[in-house]
Amino acid sequence: CTWLCSAKKDPNQTFGRKKLTMDILKNAHRLPVLDWNLNFFGGHYQQVANDWFVPQDKHQAFELIFILHGQECLTIEHEKYHLNQGDFVLIPPGFRHTAQAIDQLTYFCFHFDLDEPNFIVQLIQNSPVFFPKMDPINREIRPILGAMVELVSPTTTYSFEDKMQIQIYLSQILMAFNRLIPTKTASTNANQSRYAKIIAETLKSTLNEAILHPIDETSIQISIADLMSSIGISEGYGNRLFKEAYGFSPQQYLSTLKLKWAKKMLLKPQFSVSEIAQTLGYQNASHFSRQFKRWTAMSPKTYRQIVAKN
Repeated sequence: CTWLCSAKKDPNQTFGRKKLTMDILKNAHRLPVLDWNLNFFGGHYQQVANDWFVPQDKHQAFELIFILHGQECLTIEHEKYHLNQGDFVLIPPGFRHTAQAIDQLTYFCFHFDLDEPNFIVQLIQNSPVFFPKMDPINREIRPILGAMVELVSPTTTYSFEDKMQIQIYLSQILMAFNRLIPTKTASTNANQSRYAKIIAETLKSTLNEAILHPIDETSIQISIADLMSSIGISEGYGNRLFKEAYGFSPQQYLSTLKLKWAKKMLLKPQFSVSEIAQTLGYQNASHFSRQFKRWTAMSPKTYRQIVAKN
């Protein structure tokens, strides 16, 4: 209390302390700030009958399907892939696909997403969909996938250590995929790229601030036009720059950020669906539930029940 009380009496002293701290760090060499969400979900393996079939579907996250035994036929955006033991595919977000067992199929599958738009876009642009067994990236990733399969527990009870290990494995897989991305990638000029990054960071920080420190019920309503104006560019120009840099619009990125917050809050039983809807700026729980179902093909209640079991 002594320092707080003295600071209130003498504001200059507080300023002096801040200046001293800045002086201490003025020659520091810093690591980057990491403020992203690395999501892993839907991880499972199973053996299926030869008449097993998955109708056309698409997801907002990447999906990796690894063949443990047998054969599977996948159709991804009208292209057919026949997978044998040891092969895997990486299905990008938004890609329509169907799956069909061919012979004695056992597969391992999971979804992942990373809140780093530039990496996601570059991976979509530079990564193949099909990774056969002899592909160098497959040979690097396949032992990691095997280790992940070993972690699957029939009891569906996982320790903190297990979850951290899954995150380590996923990070190793992302590092392997990152080697597919050229060091120098074709993009817009430096000034345009800077604006796109500013828009992404401003959207993220604005949403986080509105959720964590709401001023009133309307504070969560984020206007893309107002945000562009605050940066000093027009809405049309900003939308164009953002889409050229990342492959999707600022509004789509904002929806992705909201979805991640929704999933995070649905993991906490103390929040009702109505409270989550209000926190995210939806008119009512029904409106939020409809949007969440468009995102995930399931209701918030169903998502909560499924995730709770894991």
